[in-house]
Amino acid sequence: MHAPRPNTATRFLLLLLCLALGAALTILIWWWPNRPVQVGHDPGGPKVGMIESLSFAPFRRGQGPLDKIYPSAAQVEEDLASLQGITRGVRTYTAREGLEVVPEKAGKYGLQVMQGIWLGREPAINDAEVDAGIRLANRYPGTIKSVIVGNEVLLRKDLTVDQLIAQIRRVKAAVKQPVTYADVWEFWLRFPQLLDEVDFVTVHFLPYWEDMPISVAHSMPHIMEVYRTVQAKLPGKPVVIGEVGWPSQGRSRREAIPSTIEAAGFITDFLQLAEREKLSYNLVEAFDQPWKERLEGTVGAAWGVLDEVRQPKFDVGGMVSDLPEWPLFAGLSLLLGLILMVVRAQQLAALPPRAMLTAVLFAQALAVLLAAAIEHGLEYNYSPRHLIEFAVLASVQGVFAALLFAELLDRLGGSDRPAGPLRPLGAGLAEVRRFAPLYLGAGRARVPAATLASHATLQRARLAEWIYGLLALWAVYHGVMLVVAGRYRDFPIDYFLLPITGFIVLRLLTSRRETGAARFALAAGFVRPAAQAGSNPRFGWEAVLGFLLLCLPVLVLLIETLHNREAIYWCAIMALYALPLLGNLLTARAAASAGAGLADKAIAQSSPSR
Repeated sequence: MHAPRPNTATRFLLLLLCLALGAALTILIWWWPNRPVQVGHDPGGPKVGMIESLSFAPFRRGQGPLDKIYPSAAQVEEDLASLQGITRGVRTYTAREGLEVVPEKAGKYGLQVMQGIWLGREPAINDAEVDAGIRLANRYPGTIKSVIVGNEVLLRKDLTVDQLIAQIRRVKAAVKQPVTYADVWEFWLRFPQLLDEVDFVTVHFLPYWEDMPISVAHSMPHIMEVYRTVQAKLPGKPVVIGEVGWPSQGRSRREAIPSTIEAAGFITDFLQLAEREKLSYNLVEAFDQPWKERLEGTVGAAWGVLDEVRQPKFDVGGMVSDLPEWPLFAGLSLLLGLILMVVRAQQLAALPPRAMLTAVLFAQALAVLLAAAIEHGLEYNYSPRHLIEFAVLASVQGVFAALLFAELLDRLGGSDRPAGPLRPLGAGLAEVRRFAPLYLGAGRARVPAATLASHATLQRARLAEWIYGLLALWAVYHGVMLVVAGRYRDFPIDYFLLPITGFIVLRLLTSRRETGAARFALAAGFVRPAAQAGSNPRFGWEAVLGFLLLCLPVLVLLIETLHNREAIYWCAIMALYALPLLGNLLTARAAASAGAGLADKAIAQSSPSR
């Protein structure tokens, strides 16, 4: 008798229940880490009022001093108007390059100006800046409340302290406003002779950029400790905090973590501190500045209280989310998961209930990771290079996710072919006598390709292998750059999480009949030991890549230290990428004899009887 055919309505209902559970978990995964939280460590502290002053650089995307593309007068005025009700004043950094209109326009909106004069290495430019700053200060005495001669000139070593003093004296002799110089606190203490030349001391406190970075939770005590040190070491002159703030995006430095919540919490805490201690200050900065990404990486572009399209990034002292757009990406995850499942709907619907649930959850997990990579690419897209990287990595991850899901369905469905499109990552190439940089096989195979898999399967294997190779090489590149020039480089965790996580979960799900070391070997390697039909295992490019992927995390952690959780996550991902590359090499010799025996048996079975 034949077994009864499955009830179609029952299977459809089971599939809907599995999809509903997958959708609920997907929404939970996006909502939980992005739910709004109360920012600030002292909810009962002083009420946060209007900001005293904001650093003002009105550059839009595509503009910037590096390319000498400057905002128009209309754009400057539009930006000043957008700050009404947010701040009482602005600080500029140059008296030229389109910002000479700031004092006039700021006066229309009741904003006071700390007029900056930019000093660098070029004497002619310095003279032009000083002349322009003096003209503005004398033309708009009611709007310009002070003049800042030079910004971090000593920190950059653009001028000597004597050259700087000469410029300060030149400005002081020509204007009536108080004159100062702005730099980080360490350089004020290193050159105390500046105290006699200025009317007040302008100091920068940026805990994120300290040589020993300070977390948001410890920033306020640190700021007050340094503030009082500066007061004690440089007595007799008022101390103004010329720059203070926190980035909302970018790479972590030890316990200093850029995020929207951290930035909102820092600014809330600082404004309460300033109110309580009666501090005079200027927050850095008004708007995000995409052009700074070329100098300081993502973190340099993300110090604004408003984003680059002039919208507030958070409610100071209120409820703040790191990703308020999370419903959009939750919906994208559901759509991507649905696409994966619709393409293989017939095969998915034919699975037994437990296998069906496993497949649905696996598809949704892949979709969530792919959506996270897309979100990362959109959020960190500041240049054509970022756009190209995002397009390539998102595309190859989407294809790899489809291969992973197809492989899972083939195995859960009880396919008797050997391990599907991911089985021959290397071994499949050996079977068709092709060489690839990630050749994971063990020499020339002794089993004809026709006895193991179809030509289409081998093509899918090649595609999967090359995708994994591309991602492994790209991970090595990022690892090398983090070692040699990592100060401004992000940890691109979201770009590399899907392939290795999906692959390892797939192997664990489909190797459950094995136990102990055998199961670990199956999870670590692309090729099942029993399916390695070659001999004389050798080390190749996979060994070099695997070695680099294991060594680079050690170097990164030596630089970043174990205090940087983001660095730990990235290093763990790099090390995991090495497992599929080295797992086969470590077990190849043990598997070679077993593979040879299976090959001999397969050949004997396929040969005609004599």
